[in-house]
Amino acid sequence: MKFKLWAATAAVLGALTVAACGGGGSGEVYYPIIPVPPPPEQNPPPPPPVEKAKVTGRVTNAISGEGVGQVTVSTGSSSTVTAADGSYTLTEIAPAASVLLSFAKAGMVPQSRATAALSGSGSSTVINIPMLPVAVTETFDPQTAHDIVVPGSTAMVRLRANSLRRADGSAPTGPVTARVTPIAPASDVNVMPGNYLAGTDGGSAPIESFGALDASFVDADGAPLNLAAGMDATVRIAPSSRADELPPSVPLFHYDTVSGLWVQEGTATLQGTAPSQYYEGTVTHFTTWNADQIYNTVRINGCVQNAAGERVSGALVASEGKSYTGMATALTNANGEFSVQAKRTSAAFVIASTATEISNAPTVSIGDADFALDGCLTLTRSAVSVKLTWGALPLDLDSYTFGANANELVYFENKGSLTEAPFIGLDVDDRFSFGPEVTTFAKLAKNRTYRFVVHNYSGTFDPGQTGSPARIEVANRGAQSIFAPPAGETSSTPIWHVFDLTTDANCQATVVPVQQFLADPPAPVNTDNDAQYCN
Repeated sequence: MKFKLWAATAAVLGALTVAACGGGGSGEVYYPIIPVPPPPEQNPPPPPPVEKAKVTGRVTNAISGEGVGQVTVSTGSSSTVTAADGSYTLTEIAPAASVLLSFAKAGMVPQSRATAALSGSGSSTVINIPMLPVAVTETFDPQTAHDIVVPGSTAMVRLRANSLRRADGSAPTGPVTARVTPIAPASDVNVMPGNYLAGTDGGSAPIESFGALDASFVDADGAPLNLAAGMDATVRIAPSSRADELPPSVPLFHYDTVSGLWVQEGTATLQGTAPSQYYEGTVTHFTTWNADQIYNTVRINGCVQNAAGERVSGALVASEGKSYTGMATALTNANGEFSVQAKRTSAAFVIASTATEISNAPTVSIGDADFALDGCLTLTRSAVSVKLTWGALPLDLDSYTFGANANELVYFENKGSLTEAPFIGLDVDDRFSFGPEVTTFAKLAKNRTYRFVVHNYSGTFDPGQTGSPARIEVANRGAQSIFAPPAGETSSTPIWHVFDLTTDANCQATVVPVQQFLADPPAPVNTDNDAQYCN
Protein backbone atom coordinates (compact mmCIF):
# COMPACT_ATOMS: atom_id res chain seq x y z
CA MET A 1 0.00 0.00 0.00
CA LYS A 2 2.84 2.41 0.73
CA PHE A 3 4.25 1.70 -2.79
CA LYS A 4 0.95 2.40 -4.48
CA LEU A 5 0.57 5.76 -2.59
CA TRP A 6 4.11 6.83 -3.56
CA ALA A 7 3.54 5.87 -7.20
CA ALA A 8 0.28 7.81 -7.33
CA THR A 9 1.94 10.88 -5.88
CA ALA A 10 4.83 10.66 -8.33
CA ALA A 11 2.38 10.38 -11.23
CA VAL A 12 0.57 13.54 -10.15
CA LEU A 13 3.81 15.52 -9.75
CA GLY A 14 4.99 14.34 -13.18
CA ALA A 15 1.77 15.43 -14.78
CA LEU A 16 2.01 18.84 -13.14
CA THR A 17 5.62 19.20 -14.40
CA VAL A 18 4.67 18.37 -17.97
CA ALA A 19 1.75 20.74 -17.83
CA ALA A 20 3.97 23.48 -16.45
CA CYS A 21 6.49 22.98 -19.25
CA GLY A 22 3.72 23.16 -21.76
CA GLY A 23 5.23 20.16 -23.47
CA GLY A 24 7.92 22.41 -24.92
CA GLY A 25 11.61 21.99 -25.00
CA SER A 26 12.86 25.19 -23.44
CA GLY A 27 14.75 23.29 -20.85
CA GLU A 28 13.23 25.33 -18.03
CA VAL A 29 11.94 23.48 -15.06
CA TYR A 30 8.83 24.71 -13.31
CA TYR A 31 7.76 23.70 -9.83
CA PRO A 32 4.22 23.75 -8.57
CA ILE A 33 3.22 26.62 -6.30
CA ILE A 34 1.86 25.29 -3.08
CA PRO A 35 0.01 28.04 -1.11
CA VAL A 36 1.15 28.59 2.44
CA PRO A 37 -1.79 28.85 4.83
CA PRO A 38 -1.96 32.14 6.83
CA PRO A 39 -1.07 31.99 10.50
CA PRO A 40 -4.04 31.46 12.77
CA GLU A 41 -5.73 34.67 13.86
CA GLN A 42 -4.80 35.87 17.32
CA ASN A 43 -7.25 37.69 19.54
CA PRO A 44 -6.08 41.21 20.45
CA PRO A 45 -4.85 41.55 24.03
CA PRO A 46 -7.63 42.49 26.44
CA PRO A 47 -7.78 46.19 27.41
CA PRO A 48 -6.42 47.04 30.84
CA PRO A 49 -9.10 46.84 33.52
CA VAL A 50 -10.87 50.10 34.32
CA GLU A 51 -10.20 50.96 37.93
CA LYS A 52 -13.22 52.33 39.76
CA ALA A 53 -13.33 55.96 40.89
CA LYS A 54 -13.28 56.91 44.57
CA VAL A 55 -14.64 59.77 46.68
CA THR A 56 -13.51 60.45 50.23
CA GLY A 57 -14.51 63.18 52.65
CA ARG A 58 -16.15 64.09 55.90
CA VAL A 59 -19.69 65.05 56.89
CA THR A 60 -19.98 67.66 59.64
CA ASN A 61 -22.79 69.28 61.58
CA ALA A 62 -23.11 72.74 60.00
CA ILE A 63 -23.97 74.29 63.38
CA SER A 64 -21.57 72.61 65.81
CA GLY A 65 -18.81 71.55 63.41
CA GLU A 66 -18.76 68.02 64.86
CA GLY A 67 -18.51 64.98 62.62
CA VAL A 68 -21.81 63.25 61.85
CA GLY A 69 -21.85 59.45 61.90
CA GLN A 70 -24.34 57.08 60.29
CA VAL A 71 -24.97 59.31 57.28
CA THR A 72 -25.82 57.31 54.17
CA VAL A 73 -23.65 58.50 51.28
CA SER A 74 -24.76 57.18 47.90
CA THR A 75 -24.59 57.42 44.14
CA GLY A 76 -26.53 55.41 41.62
CA SER A 77 -24.01 52.58 41.82
CA SER A 78 -22.43 52.71 45.27
CA SER A 79 -23.22 53.60 48.86
CA THR A 80 -21.59 53.68 52.28
CA VAL A 81 -22.19 54.99 55.81
CA THR A 82 -20.06 57.59 57.58
CA ALA A 83 -17.95 56.63 60.57
CA ALA A 84 -18.47 58.18 63.99
CA ASP A 85 -16.23 61.15 63.08
CA GLY A 86 -18.16 61.74 59.85
CA SER A 87 -15.47 60.39 57.54
CA TYR A 88 -16.36 58.21 54.57
CA THR A 89 -14.85 56.50 51.55
CA LEU A 90 -17.10 55.74 48.62
CA THR A 91 -15.61 53.20 46.21
CA GLU A 92 -16.84 51.18 43.24
CA ILE A 93 -17.94 54.33 41.40
CA ALA A 94 -18.08 53.95 37.63
CA PRO A 95 -15.82 56.64 36.08
CA ALA A 96 -17.89 59.52 34.72
CA ALA A 97 -17.61 63.21 33.84
CA SER A 98 -19.43 63.98 37.09
CA VAL A 99 -21.06 61.97 39.84
CA LEU A 100 -23.98 63.18 41.97
CA LEU A 101 -23.63 62.26 45.65
CA SER A 102 -26.56 62.16 48.09
CA PHE A 103 -26.25 62.44 51.88
CA ALA A 104 -29.14 61.39 54.14
CA LYS A 105 -29.76 60.84 57.83
CA ALA A 106 -32.85 61.12 60.00
CA GLY A 107 -32.95 64.46 61.80
CA MET A 108 -30.68 66.15 59.23
CA VAL A 109 -31.55 68.15 56.12
CA PRO A 110 -30.69 66.06 53.03
CA GLN A 111 -27.60 67.16 51.12
CA SER A 112 -26.38 66.65 47.58
CA ARG A 113 -23.29 67.52 45.60
CA ALA A 114 -21.94 66.81 42.12
CA THR A 115 -18.26 65.95 41.98
CA ALA A 116 -15.68 67.28 39.58
CA ALA A 117 -14.59 65.00 36.74
CA LEU A 118 -14.01 61.37 37.72
CA SER A 119 -13.64 60.13 34.16
CA GLY A 120 -10.13 58.68 34.41
CA SER A 121 -9.45 55.15 35.57
CA GLY A 122 -8.75 55.25 39.30
CA SER A 123 -9.80 58.91 39.65
CA SER A 124 -10.41 60.24 43.14
CA THR A 125 -11.64 63.43 44.74
CA VAL A 126 -12.53 64.84 48.16
CA ILE A 127 -16.04 66.07 49.01
CA ASN A 128 -16.55 67.53 52.50
CA ILE A 129 -20.19 68.27 53.31
CA PRO A 130 -21.88 70.26 56.11
CA MET A 131 -25.38 69.05 57.03
CA LEU A 132 -27.94 71.12 58.88
CA PRO A 133 -29.92 69.63 61.76
CA VAL A 134 -33.65 69.91 61.21
CA ALA A 135 -34.72 73.18 62.87
CA VAL A 136 -38.37 72.41 63.66
CA THR A 137 -40.13 69.06 64.06
CA GLU A 138 -43.83 69.56 64.69
CA THR A 139 -46.89 67.27 64.71
CA PHE A 140 -50.37 68.54 63.75
CA ASP A 141 -53.80 67.55 62.44
CA PRO A 142 -53.71 67.64 58.60
CA GLN A 143 -57.47 68.24 58.44
CA THR A 144 -57.00 71.81 59.66
CA ALA A 145 -55.00 74.76 58.32
CA HIS A 146 -51.64 75.03 60.00
CA ASP A 147 -48.55 77.28 60.11
CA ILE A 148 -45.11 75.81 60.85
CA VAL A 149 -43.06 78.69 62.29
CA VAL A 150 -39.30 78.53 62.88
CA PRO A 151 -38.45 80.19 66.23
CA GLY A 152 -35.94 83.03 65.94
CA SER A 153 -36.44 83.24 62.19
CA THR A 154 -38.91 84.68 59.70
CA ALA A 155 -39.04 81.30 57.94
CA MET A 156 -42.47 79.68 57.83
CA VAL A 157 -44.70 77.24 55.92
CA ARG A 158 -48.47 77.89 55.74
CA LEU A 159 -50.70 74.93 54.85
CA ARG A 160 -54.34 74.82 53.83
CA ALA A 161 -56.67 72.36 55.51
CA ASN A 162 -56.66 68.83 54.06
CA SER A 163 -53.94 69.74 51.53
CA LEU A 164 -51.47 66.87 52.04
CA ARG A 165 -51.55 63.49 50.29
CA ARG A 166 -49.51 60.30 50.02
CA ALA A 167 -47.77 59.47 46.76
CA ASP A 168 -50.76 57.34 45.66
CA GLY A 169 -53.17 60.23 46.28
CA SER A 170 -54.64 58.84 49.49
CA ALA A 171 -55.14 60.90 52.64
CA PRO A 172 -52.53 60.80 55.42
CA THR A 173 -52.88 58.31 58.24
CA GLY A 174 -53.24 59.97 61.63
CA PRO A 175 -51.35 63.15 62.59
CA VAL A 176 -48.69 64.60 60.31
CA THR A 177 -45.11 65.43 61.30
CA ALA A 178 -43.49 68.45 59.64
CA ARG A 179 -39.74 69.06 59.40
CA VAL A 180 -38.82 72.63 58.39
CA THR A 181 -35.36 74.19 58.29
CA PRO A 182 -34.15 77.59 57.03
CA ILE A 183 -30.89 77.53 55.05
CA ALA A 184 -28.55 80.54 55.36
CA PRO A 185 -25.92 80.28 52.58
CA ALA A 186 -24.40 83.72 53.22
CA SER A 187 -22.72 82.35 56.34
CA ASP A 188 -21.60 79.15 54.62
CA VAL A 189 -22.19 78.64 50.90
CA ASN A 190 -21.66 74.90 51.30
CA VAL A 191 -24.88 74.30 53.26
CA MET A 192 -26.88 74.63 50.05
CA PRO A 193 -27.67 71.40 48.17
CA GLY A 194 -26.23 71.20 44.68
CA ASN A 195 -23.55 73.26 43.00
CA TYR A 196 -25.32 76.62 42.54
CA LEU A 197 -26.41 75.66 39.04
CA ALA A 198 -29.90 76.09 37.57
CA GLY A 199 -31.24 74.06 34.69
CA THR A 200 -31.76 76.06 31.48
CA ASP A 201 -32.74 75.29 27.90
CA GLY A 202 -29.05 75.44 27.03
CA GLY A 203 -27.90 73.23 29.91
CA SER A 204 -27.15 75.07 33.16
CA ALA A 205 -26.37 78.55 34.49
CA PRO A 206 -24.89 79.79 37.78
CA ILE A 207 -27.19 81.28 40.41
CA GLU A 208 -26.82 83.40 43.53
CA SER A 209 -28.97 82.70 46.54
CA PHE A 210 -30.89 85.03 48.83
CA GLY A 211 -31.92 82.28 51.24
CA ALA A 212 -33.55 78.86 51.15
CA LEU A 213 -35.95 76.60 53.05
CA ASP A 214 -36.27 72.83 53.32
CA ALA A 215 -39.67 71.32 54.19
CA SER A 216 -40.85 67.70 54.34
CA PHE A 217 -43.86 65.87 55.80
CA VAL A 218 -44.71 62.31 56.85
CA ASP A 219 -47.86 60.75 58.28
CA ALA A 220 -48.22 58.52 61.32
CA ASP A 221 -47.06 55.50 59.29
CA GLY A 222 -43.94 57.33 58.12
CA ALA A 223 -45.24 57.66 54.56
CA PRO A 224 -43.91 60.77 52.78
CA LEU A 225 -46.50 63.41 52.00
CA ASN A 226 -46.76 66.22 49.49
CA LEU A 227 -49.37 68.69 48.34
CA ALA A 228 -52.48 67.25 46.69
CA ALA A 229 -53.10 67.97 43.02
CA GLY A 230 -54.55 71.47 42.65
CA MET A 231 -53.42 72.57 46.10
CA ASP A 232 -50.73 75.09 47.02
CA ALA A 233 -48.98 76.39 50.12
CA THR A 234 -47.19 79.56 51.18
CA VAL A 235 -43.52 79.58 52.09
CA ARG A 236 -41.53 82.34 53.75
CA ILE A 237 -37.76 82.27 53.27
CA ALA A 238 -35.51 84.17 55.68
CA PRO A 239 -33.10 86.33 53.61
CA SER A 240 -29.42 85.35 53.64
CA SER A 241 -27.18 87.22 51.23
CA ARG A 242 -23.74 88.81 51.00
CA ALA A 243 -25.14 91.48 48.67
CA ASP A 244 -25.46 95.07 49.89
CA GLU A 245 -29.16 95.20 48.95
CA LEU A 246 -31.94 92.65 48.67
CA PRO A 247 -33.95 92.71 45.41
CA PRO A 248 -37.70 93.36 45.86
CA SER A 249 -38.56 90.08 44.11
CA VAL A 250 -36.61 87.01 42.99
CA PRO A 251 -37.48 83.77 41.21
CA LEU A 252 -38.18 80.68 43.27
CA PHE A 253 -36.25 77.52 42.44
CA HIS A 254 -36.71 73.98 43.73
CA TYR A 255 -33.92 71.42 43.90
CA ASP A 256 -34.10 68.42 41.57
CA THR A 257 -32.42 65.54 43.41
CA VAL A 258 -32.09 63.51 40.20
CA SER A 259 -30.32 66.08 37.99
CA GLY A 260 -28.59 68.00 40.80
CA LEU A 261 -29.89 71.25 39.29
CA TRP A 262 -32.22 73.97 40.55
CA VAL A 263 -35.46 74.38 38.60
CA GLN A 264 -37.28 77.73 38.43
CA GLU A 265 -40.91 77.67 39.48
CA GLY A 266 -42.65 80.84 40.64
CA THR A 267 -41.56 84.09 42.26
CA ALA A 268 -41.01 85.32 45.80
CA THR A 269 -41.48 88.93 46.94
CA LEU A 270 -39.61 90.67 49.75
CA GLN A 271 -41.92 91.62 52.61
CA GLY A 272 -41.63 92.89 56.17
CA THR A 273 -39.25 95.42 57.67
CA ALA A 274 -35.57 94.79 58.41
CA PRO A 275 -34.41 92.89 60.38
CA SER A 276 -37.66 90.91 60.14
CA GLN A 277 -37.89 90.61 56.37
CA TYR A 278 -38.74 87.50 54.37
CA TYR A 279 -39.29 86.35 50.82
CA GLU A 280 -42.82 84.99 50.39
CA GLY A 281 -44.03 82.81 47.56
CA THR A 282 -46.53 80.10 46.61
CA VAL A 283 -45.45 76.51 45.93
CA THR A 284 -47.29 73.43 44.62
CA HIS A 285 -45.01 70.76 46.11
CA PHE A 286 -42.42 70.41 48.85
CA THR A 287 -38.68 69.99 48.55
CA THR A 288 -35.84 72.45 49.15
CA TRP A 289 -36.91 75.90 47.88
CA ASN A 290 -34.42 78.63 47.11
CA ALA A 291 -34.87 82.37 46.49
CA ASP A 292 -32.35 82.76 43.66
CA GLN A 293 -31.51 84.57 40.50
CA ILE A 294 -29.39 83.64 37.51
CA TYR A 295 -26.60 86.19 37.10
CA ASN A 296 -24.54 87.50 34.22
CA THR A 297 -21.07 86.04 34.29
CA VAL A 298 -17.52 86.84 33.33
CA ARG A 299 -14.53 84.52 33.48
CA ILE A 300 -11.62 84.55 35.87
CA ASN A 301 -8.70 83.11 33.92
CA GLY A 302 -5.46 81.88 35.40
CA CYS A 303 -3.16 78.95 36.06
CA VAL A 304 -2.24 76.63 38.92
CA GLN A 305 1.28 75.55 39.78
CA ASN A 306 2.94 73.59 42.55
CA ALA A 307 5.55 74.92 44.96
CA ALA A 308 8.30 74.09 42.43
CA GLY A 309 6.64 76.25 39.78
CA GLU A 310 5.38 73.30 37.72
CA ARG A 311 1.92 73.56 36.20
CA VAL A 312 -0.70 71.24 37.70
CA SER A 313 -3.46 69.63 35.64
CA GLY A 314 -6.72 68.37 37.12
CA ALA A 315 -6.71 70.81 40.06
CA LEU A 316 -10.12 71.98 41.23
CA VAL A 317 -10.52 75.78 41.12
CA ALA A 318 -13.41 77.46 42.94
CA SER A 319 -14.64 81.04 42.79
CA GLU A 320 -16.73 82.13 45.78
CA GLY A 321 -18.59 85.40 45.96
CA LYS A 322 -17.73 88.00 48.57
CA SER A 323 -20.34 90.49 47.36
CA TYR A 324 -22.83 87.81 46.30
CA THR A 325 -23.80 84.38 47.63
CA GLY A 326 -22.72 81.79 45.12
CA MET A 327 -19.83 79.79 43.79
CA ALA A 328 -18.56 78.07 40.66
CA THR A 329 -15.87 75.48 39.94
CA ALA A 330 -13.60 74.42 37.09
CA LEU A 331 -10.71 72.01 36.51
CA THR A 332 -7.31 72.95 35.18
CA ASN A 333 -6.36 71.60 31.75
CA ALA A 334 -3.19 69.75 30.75
CA ASN A 335 -1.27 73.05 30.89
CA GLY A 336 -2.56 73.90 34.37
CA GLU A 337 -4.82 76.64 33.01
CA PHE A 338 -8.38 77.35 34.14
CA SER A 339 -11.33 79.56 33.32
CA VAL A 340 -13.94 79.76 36.08
CA GLN A 341 -17.17 81.75 36.12
CA ALA A 342 -17.93 84.61 38.51
CA LYS A 343 -20.61 87.26 38.75
CA ARG A 344 -20.10 90.34 36.63
CA THR A 345 -19.23 93.55 38.57
CA SER A 346 -18.61 91.81 41.87
CA ALA A 347 -15.94 90.78 44.36
CA ALA A 348 -14.91 87.15 44.70
CA PHE A 349 -12.01 85.05 45.88
CA VAL A 350 -10.43 82.17 43.97
CA ILE A 351 -8.75 79.08 45.41
CA ALA A 352 -7.31 75.87 43.95
CA SER A 353 -7.02 72.47 45.58
CA THR A 354 -6.11 68.86 45.00
CA ALA A 355 -6.77 65.89 47.26
CA THR A 356 -3.83 66.87 49.50
CA GLU A 357 -2.84 70.45 48.61
CA ILE A 358 -4.41 73.88 48.66
CA SER A 359 -3.44 77.24 47.15
CA ASN A 360 -3.42 80.87 48.15
CA ALA A 361 -6.81 82.58 47.88
CA PRO A 362 -6.57 86.01 46.22
CA THR A 363 -9.60 88.30 46.25
CA VAL A 364 -10.41 89.99 42.95
CA SER A 365 -12.68 92.88 41.99
CA ILE A 366 -14.43 91.97 38.75
CA GLY A 367 -15.83 94.39 36.19
CA ASP A 368 -17.71 93.87 32.94
CA ALA A 369 -14.97 91.89 31.19
CA ASP A 370 -13.07 88.67 31.80
CA PHE A 371 -10.37 88.97 34.44
CA ALA A 372 -6.83 87.52 34.25
CA LEU A 373 -5.10 86.69 37.53
CA ASP A 374 -1.66 88.17 38.05
CA GLY A 375 0.44 85.03 38.42
CA CYS A 376 -0.52 81.42 39.01
CA LEU A 377 -2.33 80.14 42.07
CA THR A 378 0.35 78.20 43.94
CA LEU A 379 -0.39 74.98 45.77
CA THR A 380 1.42 75.08 49.09
CA ARG A 381 3.54 72.25 50.44
CA SER A 382 2.01 72.71 53.86
CA ALA A 383 -1.52 72.44 52.41
CA VAL A 384 -2.99 74.26 55.42
CA SER A 385 -5.62 76.99 55.22
CA VAL A 386 -8.15 78.54 57.59
CA LYS A 387 -11.45 80.02 56.44
CA LEU A 388 -13.52 82.32 58.68
CA THR A 389 -17.18 83.06 57.91
CA TRP A 390 -19.94 84.56 60.02
CA GLY A 391 -23.38 86.16 59.78
CA ALA A 392 -24.70 89.67 59.22
CA LEU A 393 -23.70 90.66 62.77
CA PRO A 394 -21.23 91.46 64.24
CA LEU A 395 -20.15 93.47 61.22
CA ASP A 396 -16.44 92.86 61.63
CA LEU A 397 -14.66 89.75 62.87
CA ASP A 398 -10.90 89.48 62.34
CA SER A 399 -8.55 86.54 61.85
CA TYR A 400 -5.28 86.53 63.85
CA THR A 401 -2.48 83.99 63.41
CA PHE A 402 0.56 83.78 65.71
CA GLY A 403 3.53 82.68 63.57
CA ALA A 404 6.54 80.42 64.13
CA ASN A 405 8.86 83.18 65.35
CA ALA A 406 8.55 85.54 68.29
CA ASN A 407 6.37 88.60 67.64
CA GLU A 408 5.03 87.22 64.33
CA LEU A 409 1.36 88.11 64.03
CA VAL A 410 -0.63 88.00 60.79
CA TYR A 411 -3.81 90.10 60.86
CA PHE A 412 -5.49 92.99 59.03
CA GLU A 413 -2.59 95.44 59.56
CA ASN A 414 0.08 92.88 58.68
CA LYS A 415 -1.27 90.44 56.10
CA GLY A 416 2.00 88.48 56.02
CA SER A 417 3.75 86.90 53.04
CA LEU A 418 3.67 83.53 51.28
CA THR A 419 7.17 83.89 49.79
CA GLU A 420 9.16 84.78 52.91
CA ALA A 421 8.76 84.52 56.67
CA PRO A 422 6.22 84.15 58.18
CA PHE A 423 5.06 82.18 55.08
CA ILE A 424 1.48 82.95 56.13
CA GLY A 425 -0.88 85.16 54.15
CA LEU A 426 -4.27 86.69 54.97
CA ASP A 427 -6.22 87.24 51.76
CA VAL A 428 -8.26 90.28 52.76
CA ASP A 429 -9.73 92.07 55.74
CA ASP A 430 -13.51 91.73 55.39
CA ARG A 431 -15.17 94.44 57.47
CA PHE A 432 -18.81 94.22 56.42
CA SER A 433 -20.36 90.94 57.56
CA PHE A 434 -20.16 87.32 56.42
CA GLY A 435 -16.54 87.16 55.24
CA PRO A 436 -14.97 84.95 54.16
CA GLU A 437 -11.45 85.62 55.34
CA VAL A 438 -8.91 83.00 54.23
CA THR A 439 -5.51 82.48 55.85
CA THR A 440 -3.03 80.36 53.87
CA PHE A 441 0.16 78.72 55.14
CA ALA A 442 2.80 78.39 52.41
CA LYS A 443 5.38 76.69 54.64
CA LEU A 444 5.45 75.36 58.17
CA ALA A 445 8.33 75.39 60.61
CA LYS A 446 9.68 72.44 62.56
CA ASN A 447 8.57 71.80 66.15
CA ARG A 448 6.55 74.99 66.53
CA THR A 449 3.13 75.99 67.81
CA TYR A 450 0.97 78.36 65.77
CA ARG A 451 -2.11 79.94 67.31
CA PHE A 452 -5.31 81.04 65.61
CA VAL A 453 -7.81 83.40 67.23
CA VAL A 454 -10.82 85.46 66.13
CA HIS A 455 -11.37 88.98 67.44
CA ASN A 456 -14.81 90.58 67.61
CA TYR A 457 -13.52 93.92 66.33
CA SER A 458 -17.03 95.41 66.22
CA GLY A 459 -17.37 94.96 69.97
CA THR A 460 -21.08 94.17 69.59
CA PHE A 461 -22.67 91.15 71.24
CA ASP A 462 -26.30 91.14 70.09
CA PRO A 463 -25.56 88.67 68.67
CA GLY A 464 -21.92 87.96 69.35
CA GLN A 465 -19.79 85.36 67.63
CA THR A 466 -21.88 82.56 69.11
CA GLY A 467 -25.19 83.89 67.81
CA SER A 468 -23.83 85.11 64.49
CA PRO A 469 -22.89 82.24 64.05
CA ALA A 470 -19.17 82.32 63.30
CA ARG A 471 -17.55 79.29 61.68
CA ILE A 472 -13.95 78.17 61.18
CA GLU A 473 -13.00 75.64 58.51
CA VAL A 474 -9.45 74.24 58.65
CA ALA A 475 -7.95 72.27 55.77
CA ASN A 476 -4.87 70.27 56.75
CA ARG A 477 -3.49 68.17 53.88
CA GLY A 478 -6.97 67.10 52.79
CA ALA A 479 -8.30 66.55 56.32
CA GLN A 480 -10.98 68.95 57.50
CA SER A 481 -11.72 70.37 60.94
CA ILE A 482 -14.75 72.58 61.64
CA PHE A 483 -15.10 74.85 64.67
CA ALA A 484 -18.14 76.69 65.98
CA PRO A 485 -17.96 79.08 68.95
CA PRO A 486 -18.04 77.33 72.35
CA ALA A 487 -20.06 78.36 75.37
CA GLY A 488 -18.78 81.16 77.60
CA GLU A 489 -18.94 84.26 75.38
CA THR A 490 -19.69 87.51 77.23
CA SER A 491 -19.43 91.21 76.42
CA SER A 492 -16.01 91.21 78.11
CA THR A 493 -14.60 88.26 76.09
CA PRO A 494 -14.14 89.49 72.49
CA ILE A 495 -11.35 86.97 71.79
CA TRP A 496 -12.16 83.44 70.59
CA HIS A 497 -9.05 81.23 70.82
CA VAL A 498 -10.07 78.57 68.32
CA PHE A 499 -7.13 76.17 67.98
CA ASP A 500 -3.37 75.70 68.03
CA LEU A 501 -1.43 74.11 65.19
CA THR A 502 1.57 72.08 66.36
CA THR A 503 4.28 70.73 64.06
CA ASP A 504 6.81 67.93 64.41
CA ALA A 505 10.38 67.63 63.12
CA ASN A 506 9.04 66.90 59.62
CA CYS A 507 6.65 69.89 59.72
CA GLN A 508 3.62 67.61 59.85
CA ALA A 509 0.81 69.62 61.43
CA THR A 510 -1.71 68.61 64.06
CA VAL A 511 -4.80 70.71 64.80
CA VAL A 512 -5.26 71.02 68.57
CA PRO A 513 -8.67 72.41 69.57
CA VAL A 514 -8.62 75.08 72.31
CA GLN A 515 -12.13 76.57 72.10
CA GLN A 516 -12.01 79.31 74.74
CA PHE A 517 -13.37 82.84 74.94
CA LEU A 518 -10.86 85.28 76.46
CA ALA A 519 -10.74 88.89 77.54
CA ASP A 520 -7.24 89.30 76.09
CA PRO A 521 -5.23 87.55 73.37
CA PRO A 522 -3.39 84.40 74.47
CA ALA A 523 0.35 84.54 74.97
CA PRO A 524 2.47 83.35 72.03
CA VAL A 525 4.24 80.02 72.51
CA ASN A 526 7.28 80.68 70.30
CA THR A 527 9.72 83.05 72.02
CA ASP A 528 12.75 82.99 69.69
CA ASN A 529 13.41 83.82 66.04
CA ASP A 530 15.10 80.56 65.08
CA ALA A 531 12.26 78.88 63.19
CA GLN A 532 13.49 76.27 60.70
CA TYR A 533 11.10 75.81 57.78
CA CYS A 534 10.57 72.71 55.69
CA ASN A 535 10.93 73.21 51.94
